[in-house]
Amino acid sequence: MVFRDIEDMKDAGAEHMKKGIWIASMGICEQVRKWFPGKLPDTGHLKDADGNVRWEAFLHQLCGDMLYIIGSDKRGTVYGIYDLSEQIGISPWYFWADVPPKKDRHFSFPEDYFKVDWPSVPYRGIFLNDEEELEAWAKKHTGDDTIGPETYRKIYELILRLKGNYIWPAMHVNYFNENPENRRLAGEAGIVVGTSHCDMMMRSNQNEWNPWTARKEYRDVKYDYSIPGENRRILQEYWTESAEMYRDYDASYTVGMRGIHDSGFVTERIDTDESLTAEEKQQAKVRLLGKVIADQRQILKEVLGEEKGGSVPQVFIPYKEVLPLYDNGLELPEDVTLMWVDDNFGYVRRYPSQEERRRSGGHGLYYHASYWAPPGLSYLFINSIPLAHTGNELKKCWESGIRKMWVLNVGALKPLEMDMEFFIRYGWEAGKEAGDTKDSHLFAEHWFDRNFSGGYGREAARIYCRFAQVTNVCKLEHMQSDKFSQTSYGDEAQKRMLVLKDLLKRADCIYEKLPDEEKDAYYELLYMKVEASYLINASFYYADRSRLSYNRGAMQAADAYLALSRQMDSRKRQMLYHYNHKLQGGKWDGILTPESFLPPPTVLYPSAKPALVIGEPELGLADTGEGVTFSYYGEQEKCIEVYNKGCGTVSLSVSCPEWLETSAAVAEVSTDLKIWLRVREGFARLWERGTQGDIAVHGEFGEEFHIPVRLLRQAPIESAGLPAGCYIEADGYVSIPADGFGQQTDCACGTWRVIPDIGRGEGSAVEAFAAAPVEDLEEKSPTIEYAFYLQSEGAFLLEIYRFLTLNSTGKVRLGIGVDDMPFFPVESPTTDEWRGNWEDAVMNDGEKL
Repeated sequence: MVFRDIEDMKDAGAEHMKKGIWIASMGICEQVRKWFPGKLPDTGHLKDADGNVRWEAFLHQLCGDMLYIIGSDKRGTVYGIYDLSEQIGISPWYFWADVPPKKDRHFSFPEDYFKVDWPSVPYRGIFLNDEEELEAWAKKHTGDDTIGPETYRKIYELILRLKGNYIWPAMHVNYFNENPENRRLAGEAGIVVGTSHCDMMMRSNQNEWNPWTARKEYRDVKYDYSIPGENRRILQEYWTESAEMYRDYDASYTVGMRGIHDSGFVTERIDTDESLTAEEKQQAKVRLLGKVIADQRQILKEVLGEEKGGSVPQVFIPYKEVLPLYDNGLELPEDVTLMWVDDNFGYVRRYPSQEERRRSGGHGLYYHASYWAPPGLSYLFINSIPLAHTGNELKKCWESGIRKMWVLNVGALKPLEMDMEFFIRYGWEAGKEAGDTKDSHLFAEHWFDRNFSGGYGREAARIYCRFAQVTNVCKLEHMQSDKFSQTSYGDEAQKRMLVLKDLLKRADCIYEKLPDEEKDAYYELLYMKVEASYLINASFYYADRSRLSYNRGAMQAADAYLALSRQMDSRKRQMLYHYNHKLQGGKWDGILTPESFLPPPTVLYPSAKPALVIGEPELGLADTGEGVTFSYYGEQEKCIEVYNKGCGTVSLSVSCPEWLETSAAVAEVSTDLKIWLRVREGFARLWERGTQGDIAVHGEFGEEFHIPVRLLRQAPIESAGLPAGCYIEADGYVSIPADGFGQQTDCACGTWRVIPDIGRGEGSAVEAFAAAPVEDLEEKSPTIEYAFYLQSEGAFLLEIYRFLTLNSTGKVRLGIGVDDMPFFPVESPTTDEWRGNWEDAVMNDGEKL
C-alpha cells in the first residue's frame, strides 16, 4: 500500500504496518512512532556516538514480514532504496552501460537482516568536462539537441545510485543555467550543483558571460574586478542573479575569480600600473582576490539570508595562478572549503598543513580520470590509471584531512564507468575499516560479479588490473615510435604486446561464456578497453618493426610489418564502429570518437617504412654484439634473429654445441625469424665449471655466420653461500622489485608500506609514510634493505624508479647506503607539475632517478 502522506498512514491503522516494504525518512518515523509504539526499528542507529543524526545515513531492518528502509534525511532515504535495488539485481549502470537487470522468481533476506550505512566524505561527485563527445551523443539521442534535461535526468539518477550527491555540470558546450529545467531536476533529485575552478558563483562563464551582457545591453564591460565603478557593479549583478536562481536549491558556491574558461586571473588595472613593482603587483592581486571573495560572500548573505548565506557550502580552489596568491597571504575565511587538486594525471600536488587542517570549512579534492591538454598530453579515450593508484592517492587525502568534498573529472562519462564508481564508493567508505575500495582487486571482482552472471569476477578483475598497469606505462594517447625497444631487454616491446594479447584472449573467453543479453555491457565495461590497448600497442609495435627491418635491409619484412600495423589500425576502427553503431542498435553513436573529436585525443598512423626495392633472396643476421651469454641467474631463453634481405624465401640451418637446443635447426625465411636458444636439461653440471662454443648459421646461397656462445661458471644460490632473497647480477644488470626488500626498520616518525598493483607495468610499490617531514635521513628515517650480489668489478649505475609523489611546498628525498658506507641523499627536483622531470614522469609512469 502506498500512502500519500502521514495522515493517510495514520488513518489506515496498525494492520497495514505488518507486511511489505516501509520507506520513510527519520523525521516521519518519529511521528509515526507516536501512533504505533513498538512498530518501528530503533532510529538511534542513524546517530553517531554523540547522538547527532548522521549525514545521508540509511537503515535496512527486517521486522517480521516488514522490511523497513529509513533514511536520516532525503538522500539517505534514496540511498536506502537504491541499495536495495542493487541487491535485488538492478545495476546502477542499467542505462549508461546497458547492464541487464538480474531476474529471479524471488529474493529473500535472513530473518535477522539488518544494515546501516553512511558516507565518510559528505560531498561526492563528478565533473562533466571536455564533454564534447557526450554533447555529440545528446544531439543524436535526445530532444534537447545538447546536454540538457534528458541527459541530466539520467546522470542525476546514476550519481544517486552510486551513492554520490554532487555535480559540476558541463561547461564547454553550453551553460547549465540556460535551461532552468536542469537545476529544477537536480533539486527534485536532491543533487547538489556546484561549479569548477574557473566558474564562480554558479555561473559558466565561457558560454554564459557574453550572452548575459548582451541580453542586458551592457557594452565595454570586462570580466575584470580590478576595474572599479560600473564594471565592478555589473559583475556583482551577474553573481547576484545566479545566487537568486539557486535560492531554493542545494548549491555549492565556488568563490574567488579566474579568467573566462580556465584562463588566468584578469587584473588589467594592476598589470598596467607602472608605479608598482612586481612584488607590489602580486600583493595588490592578493588583496583584490580577497575583496572579490568578501563581496561574493556578502551577496550570498543578502540573497539567501544571513543564516543560509553563512552556512551554504562555499569552495575556494587554489588552482594554477591562484595558488601563489593564496600562498602569498590571501585572507580566506575559515568556513570556506579549500579544494586541493591533482596534477591532472592522478598525483595529488599538495596536502593541507597542520594549521590548515584546523579550518572549519574543511578540505576538498578535485581529481582527474580524464584530461584535455595540448596534443601529446591529453588522455580522453580511456583512463588507464590503475584503481590501486587512485585508491592510494585518496587514502593519503583522507589521512591528510581532505574529507569534505571529492570531485572526479570524468570527461564525457563513458567509458569511465568503473573509475567513476570506485571514486564515489571510496568517498563513501574512506573512514571505515572495511570496504571493497581498500583492495582494488576485491573491488573489481565484486563489481564484475554484481554486474554479470557466471562468477567470472575474479578473472575479470585480474584482467582489468593488469591491463591498467601495463597500459599506464604509456597511455594509449601518448604512444609514439620506438617508445619500447625491440632490441634491448629481451625485446621489451614484444613482451608488452604479448601480455596485452594474452589479456585480450582471456577477456574474449569470458565474453564467449556470457549470456547474449550481457555481452554488450561487458564489451563496454571491459572488453573494448583491453582490445583498444592491444590494437594500438600492436599497431606501433609492427610499425616500429617495419622501420627496424628496413634499416636492417629486410625488405619483405618491412612491407609485411607495415601491412600488419595498418591491419591493427583497421581493427581499431572496426572496434570503434561496433561501439558506436552496433552496440544496443546504435544507442551510443557519437559518444566514443577518439579519432575525430578535435584535436584528435589519441595517436594516429604510426610511422612505418615500406620497401622501395626488393632484391634477390639473401640471408641476414641481426647484430648479436659479443655473442650470446647464459647466466644461471639470468634469462634462460635467448634468441638470434635472421631475416631475408630479398624476395622469395631463403633456407637456413643452425648448428650449435650439444648442450644447447634451438627452436629451429632448419627453416625457411621469407621475412624474418627469431631462433630461440636454451641450455638443455641434463647439462646442469656445466654450471660448475662453465663452457663456451660456437653457433653456426648457414644460408642456402653460401651465407655463413658464427656467433660465440658462453655458459658462465656459476653455482646455485644455496651452494654459493648467499642469503635467501639475494638479487644476483646476470645479463649485465641486477633488477630488484620494489617489494623485494629483506629487512625493514621502522621508527617513531614513520614506516614503509607496500602498495600493491601500482608498480610500473606490474607488481607493487613501497611508500615511505611519515607523520611529519624528516630532516635527518640517516638518523631518523625508516629503512628497508635489499640484499644483492655483484659478479663484476668496477663502477655500477644505480637507477631507482620512483612512483611519482608530489610535494609542491616541500622536498622529495631519499637516502641510499651500500654496505657500511654512509648514507648519501638523493633529492628529486620533481615536486610539482612542470617542475623537474614532471612531464617525462607522467608520460612514463614514474620518475627515473
